[in-house]
Amino acid sequence: MNRLIAILLLCPALMLSNSVGTVAGQWLEVETGIRSVGMGGVQAASGRGISASFYNPANISYIDGQEAFFNKTEYFADISHSFLGYGRQLNDVETLGLNVFFLNGGDIPRSAETNFTESGSMGFYKAYSVLIQGTYARKLFKDRLRAGVGFRYFREDIDNMNMQGFALNLGFHYDLILGFKIGGSINNLGPGVQFEGAGLVVPDSGARVTESFPILSVARIGVESQLLGDERNALITNDLIGLILAADIIKHVDYDPYAAIGAEVSMMNMFFARVGAHLNHDTAGLSAGLGLYFRGFEVDYSISQYGDLGTTGQFGIGIKF
Repeated sequence: MNRLIAILLLCPALMLSNSVGTVAGQWLEVETGIRSVGMGGVQAASGRGISASFYNPANISYIDGQEAFFNKTEYFADISHSFLGYGRQLNDVETLGLNVFFLNGGDIPRSAETNFTESGSMGFYKAYSVLIQGTYARKLFKDRLRAGVGFRYFREDIDNMNMQGFALNLGFHYDLILGFKIGGSINNLGPGVQFEGAGLVVPDSGARVTESFPILSVARIGVESQLLGDERNALITNDLIGLILAADIIKHVDYDPYAAIGAEVSMMNMFFARVGAHLNHDTAGLSAGLGLYFRGFEVDYSISQYGDLGTTGQFGIGIKF
């Protein structure tokens, strides 16, 4: 039972919720995208490439050619998640992407708390979730505006119960002047879902315990400032050192808004150091990360604090070609 609780607690949305159980699919907002995670979870305006399409579909429009990315995260209580994504630039203005997210809850011991009829250990059951997302993005207005849409299929299995559904993500990204960018997204727009399966039938009575819940919808708005760098619209042009500051405001459907702030320092567009924090978040705190990019190959690592739940590290590798 403790591990099942941990599966729920690792989702930032559920950790924030004052009304646990009022929405389904809390795990849909488990933080991935290692660069952004290392910067405190900023995703709306600061995300880039296929790894950031999970939160703002417009971010894949930054892909130049083709890009693939994989990351693996080990949480507390033997819980883990994996992310695999691929994006391809179709032409000068259009980009397509596909990613798969898998959350593994491991083997959970059966007990009186998870079975109506017996006490003691009765073996193990599994809990896992999977999400498949296809993404399309397009550049507009001389490449200054980028718009994207993501189509999601998701499924969650807990023992002999399951739920599945479809959802839509919408996002934009706009390049302002003097190194500033603004971005926003609305994720998980879709019909309500409900669990099905034999595990919902109460023994003896035959009653089925189930009802429909809305899925977790999330809105983000963020800003990024490229203070130093070699980009055409950086505030101060510098070919050696880059500095990015970013901030997001995030609103889940079932909780008050909270904020994420982050910074990234780069050297020669090869070495990267990141730091960030969640603000007004019940559990998530500080985070940090490192990155290396060389001849199309990318390696990233981030570490995040989750209060009494400890720290979590994420590792990822990518290739651009």
